[in-house]
This record gives sequence, structure tokens and C-alpha cells, in this order.
Amino acid sequence: MKVTIPSILLGMLSLSTCAFAYMDYNELDARDYTNSLLVERNAVEVPFQHSLRSFLGAAADAHQRALDDHDDGLEAREETIRVRIRGSFNGRTIPGLMHGRRFMDVSKDWDADKVQAKLFKNSPANVKCTLHPGSFLKPAIDTLKDAKPNDLIVLKCATV
Repeated sequence: MKVTIPSILLGMLSLSTCAFAYMDYNELDARDYTNSLLVERNAVEVPFQHSLRSFLGAAADAHQRALDDHDDGLEAREETIRVRIRGSFNGRTIPGLMHGRRFMDVSKDWDADKVQAKLFKNSPANVKCTLHPGSFLKPAIDTLKDAKPNDLIVLKCATV
């Protein structure tokens, strides 16, 4: 069996490459980097399915389970709803906000001041507003936390 110099050099090169790769993998930083890449991808394992429909159903279920497992890590988002706004100022209906036909996207944690600021950009400082669910006659509410989509919210404003 005849061994040539190029084959010996090729063998030495492949051995050194394997040795460097093994040494690099044994370092903690290299393993940590590859593990972080796997974690950042947020991969969800889905078992093999014979049809596309069953695979997509299993993938949706696995994704939902993964989201449920990580709910505590998600930041709380403001819940935005669209409500109907009706307004009055010193007992008189505000034009454009008469019949509750004006829709507005609001956050459930908004109070009367935030709704007022959204509706009236340059509102005077001596104007105080309150929120009422459905009618001027109902008691005032602090925030829109109990409001549902398309509810009528009455903004009752008066000078102080």
C-alpha cells in the first residue's frame, strides 16, 4: 500500500480540524452561544403527521401550549376597545358628540382626563370631566375597566 505525501497532509489537516472543533465545543462560551441560538428561535416541537391539515392543527395546539407556558414572561398589554362617545359641557350637548355616533379607541385603564385629552387637544385647565356608562343619570365611573366594545360612554364636562 502506497501512501503519498498529499494524502498524509490531508489526513493531518482533517485531524487538526476535528481537534480544534472539539476543543472549541468544550469551551463554555461556544456551547452557551449555540444554546442561546436555540432558545432565541422559540422552536416548538411538533410530532410528524401524515396530512398537512393534522400537522397544522398539531402545530397550532403546540404553539398555544408554548404561549400558555410563557404567559408569565409576557409584558402586560393595554386592552384597547372601541366605544361610542357622547359628550356634554355645562349641561349642553357638545356638537359632534350628540347622539353617541362618534366611535373612539380607548384603553380600559383610561380615566376621564385621558378621554378628555384625546377628544379635546386644547382643553382649558379649569374644565373637569366625569365618565358615565350609558347615560348622564348613571353614577360616574373612575376608569373604563368594565366597558365593553360599542358601549355608550358619556363624557360630562363642566367648568370648575
